[in-house]
Amino acid sequence: MFVNDRLAPGLVEIGLPPHDVYYTTYGRVPQIMVVLEIPERTMLQRALESSLWRKMKHELLQYIEDYQERVVKSSDDGGYF
Repeated sequence: MFVNDRLAPGLVEIGLPPHDVYYTTYGRVPQIMVVLEIPERTMLQRALESSLWRKMKHELLQYIEDYQERVVKSSDDGGYF
């Protein structure tokens, strides 16, 4: 499976290790959601601008529909997820 075999290791390689991965088995909600917890926004921006992320995202989009990406500032510790 792409998420386990390529996406998760690739995220670790660019400095964005997954915090949680959720799989939904039914309903009209995201079927797979990957949550990252990043301490600094600059670290996140650098990773999302990397060529490896662009390559992984291009490959990911071949398998999915209705892709959404969102950055949210954590209210607890000032990090991002």
